[in-house]
Amino acid sequence: MAWIRPVVRMVIGLYYSKVEVSNRERIPSRGPILLVANHANSLIDPVLIGIATARPVGFFAKAPLFEVPVFGQALRALGMLPAHRGMDDPSQVKRNVATLASGARLLVRGAAVGIFPEGKSHDSLKLALIRSGPARIAMQAVRDGARELKVIPIGINYERKERFRSAVWVRVGTPIEAASFLAQYGSEERQALRALTTEIERRIKDVAIHLTEENWEPFLGFLEIVFPPPAAGNSDPIASLRHRKAVADAINHFLARDKPRAETVAADLRQHFAGLAEFGLDMHAPVIRLRGTMLFASLVGKVILLALGFIPALLATLHHLAPFLVVRGIGRRVQMPGRTTISQVRLGLGLPIYAAWYGVVAWWMGRQISPWLATIWVLVMPWAGVFSLNYWRLARDTSRAWRQEIRMLFREGELEKLRRTQIELGERLQSMAEEYQSTERGKTANVVKTLSG
Repeated sequence: MAWIRPVVRMVIGLYYSKVEVSNRERIPSRGPILLVANHANSLIDPVLIGIATARPVGFFAKAPLFEVPVFGQALRALGMLPAHRGMDDPSQVKRNVATLASGARLLVRGAAVGIFPEGKSHDSLKLALIRSGPARIAMQAVRDGARELKVIPIGINYERKERFRSAVWVRVGTPIEAASFLAQYGSEERQALRALTTEIERRIKDVAIHLTEENWEPFLGFLEIVFPPPAAGNSDPIASLRHRKAVADAINHFLARDKPRAETVAADLRQHFAGLAEFGLDMHAPVIRLRGTMLFASLVGKVILLALGFIPALLATLHHLAPFLVVRGIGRRVQMPGRTTISQVRLGLGLPIYAAWYGVVAWWMGRQISPWLATIWVLVMPWAGVFSLNYWRLARDTSRAWRQEIRMLFREGELEKLRRTQIELGERLQSMAEEYQSTERGKTANVVKTLSG
């Protein structure tokens, strides 16, 4: 079943428009490595790590998955190892000792092993509790002879993990030389275990988009609007992800250094969001961010684009409507709550269903109309389908913007107050951003001074 890996990676490349790996050179092409990563997207995350490493990786996955017919066999063929979690079956947790030992043996043989220390995938940008499993595996592997073992942190950052043709940023962090790190603690195994677990957590947070307090997550979108990515980032498909990481790090900075000030800003932001919601608006509303000629030109320009693209979008929508409804209907029954399995379900169901539908349409058009037209149609429709997804999103947003604009024409006083509040909040946040950037520049200067001295 060696064909499974390349096929799965190709499918992931079709679903996500861009998968960028930063610092790939930090991953050795040979020798024992233990890959530790945040876990945001169920079974998609191991595939992305496999793409980043460009070598076979044996992953730990929750034990119940191995009992699923066919799927369980595929997991074993991919070299995955069963992890027995208390939330699945408390009576089986003791079997984890043997599972961790098998992971250590793989490392001693020079293999690559991957594990998600959070234990389960989730939707929050806050890293969940990091468990000691990775540190235990590393310590046992070093004791058993894997002296060159590297523990490599990886941050998996999604633009919109559930959205088709969105981007992913995989960041490889600075490796931990396991033997050297553990040697500092001598025979103090418990202290070494705690220290290595803490260091793994710190380094994952360095490479993942992480918020120390998840109640700040609703504000992240507003901050990204107030501080848009640099103009040069427009040609960078993951510019928004790099920018989101910088904004999240700034939030964490003030929560750690000046929490009262951060909480005061958060309270004012909540009040502003409540004021927007009272009029059916949100922070993205063009009527808040633009005014006068600029607002009118923006809305009219979008209407013109919608008019030009209506026929292609309609044809593509009609072509894909039947398989879309089938996938959506089945997906609602089988996917887990939240967003952690949406892309996984859509891929698993969508690929065979859409492929079968394309085959049926090509066969019918070839017989009833023309083989040449059938070929052209099948080649063009995937791209038209992507266009139609973006088209209907734009149509929805533009329609909402026009309704908001018309409604707020009769509430000019309230609208101006909301605009002024948003500008004032932006100025306060800008001041904090400049303060944070100054602090970061100071840190960099100190590091350079230390190295040069």
